[in-house]
Amino acid sequence: MKVHLIKLKTIQDYINENKNCSQYFEIWVNLISNADWEKPQDIVSTFGSADILGNGSDRVVLI
Repeated sequence: MKVHLIKLKTIQDYINENKNCSQYFEIWVNLISNADWEKPQDIVSTFGSADILGNGSDRVVLI
């Protein structure tokens, strides 16, 4: 299960404006861009703030 980043440009703009946290966002973006989870619950296990949208959904929101 690959992750589709919505608003990647917004994240990149934030990184450019906030250099003190840029390395952490870059690590996060790299991690989720290269991860290949088996099921949505695996994403929730990796990121405790992640939420699955609806029962039986394969959509996850990372906050």
